[in-house]
Amino acid sequence: MKKILVLWTTFRSTSTAFKMMMQARGDFIVLHEPFSLYYFGSEERKSDRCAKAEINPAYNFQPLFQDLINKAQSQPVFIKDMALYIYERADEAFLSHFNHTFLIRHPAKSLPSLFAGWPDFHLSETGYAELYQLFEVTKAFLGQVPPLIDSDDLVQKPEATIKAYCDAVGIPFMPQALKWDPKICSKIWTLPWEGDWHTYLQSSREFKERDRKNYVSVENNEHLKQAYDYCLPYYQRLYEHRLRIE
Repeated sequence: MKKILVLWTTFRSTSTAFKMMMQARGDFIVLHEPFSLYYFGSEERKSDRCAKAEINPAYNFQPLFQDLINKAQSQPVFIKDMALYIYERADEAFLSHFNHTFLIRHPAKSLPSLFAGWPDFHLSETGYAELYQLFEVTKAFLGQVPPLIDSDDLVQKPEATIKAYCDAVGIPFMPQALKWDPKICSKIWTLPWEGDWHTYLQSSREFKERDRKNYVSVENNEHLKQAYDYCLPYYQRLYEHRLRIE
């Protein structure tokens, strides 16, 4: 079995665009947040975000994890997922199945986008503390810093950033995958997930900065300001370990 290539991240981090690029490569089975399904399993839910959704034991952690392992028996697998879903389960047995990479985005950009979809989001849903914790656990497990990229580099220097990423994880760089058919985004969620997260990506063809003029700014909302103050130190610590992109 080859290790599963994973991009751990937070909400609203440009990670779905990254996933679309990986899908455009054509050499991986690409899965979108498989561990998010735990919101819909029969195990104890730590969030009431999807409390009205139908419970399904198939969405418990162990069946989801085993399904990934089974898929990786025959083909390379890439997933992008949220650290907050699994950071408490990240023991050595879990970590050993993955080739770990990380994506971060400045909270001044990610939080207003999160607020637009979930204006009632909790601090625990921002995911920065959990991403930092998973990064530190992974770094200790590996004995080295895992590859980490910053969203600003991704959208401002996509070719150099993706090339550096590919070099870091030992896969060929495919420049043709930097542009994709937006149809590959047509069906991301098959579950009753709240929020309209991917409308923009229905017409997206490449990495680029988004116009954020319709978002509430951190400075103009007390809830966002509190979340920003909470998240920023974790982002700054992670940022120190980013791949330097020329």
